Amino acid sequence: MTAFLIGNFMLNGTVGVLLYLLITKKKKIFADRYGMVVAMCGSGVLSLHLAMLTVFLIPDYFIIQVLFALGIGAFIGKKFGSLMKYQSLLSGLFHGIIGGIMGMMLGIVILNPSLCGLPSASLNSLQDNMLIFTVFGTILVIMTGSLLYYSLKV
Repeated sequence: MTAFLIGNFMLNGTVGVLLYLLITKKKKIFADRYGMVVAMCGSGVLSLHLAMLTVFLIPDYFIIQVLFALGIGAFIGKKFGSLMKYQSLLSGLFHGIIGGIMGMMLGIVILNPSLCGLPSASLNSLQDNMLIFTVFGTILVIMTGSLLYYSLKV
């Protein structure tokens, strides 16, 4: 399971880097409003999923999870937000950090459902839930990246 999570983390990181490079090459053709939308969508979804994967990979160290989720969110938000002027920088940074915090919370609830009053999960259902949410998050990141790429062509 750990090898699958690490591979998934690397796949999503690669999708994020490719999306950033594509948008950076074409940033002169779009306006500030579009840059802000790209910064919000790209940084929010990507940081949410990478932070959730971080919680799955490092389940026992809460402080490291928080710092890594905030670091991932801030880094992705700053990179996507630097595409345009100050408004998209702030919105990208904000949505990146919020996405990282939400991904961390989602991962913690998946690992321990009794935090939200849900029935406690056995080890098999815990791994099934981790697998389902990881695959769904990967599909979400790929779909968001492909929609942003398509919007550059239109």
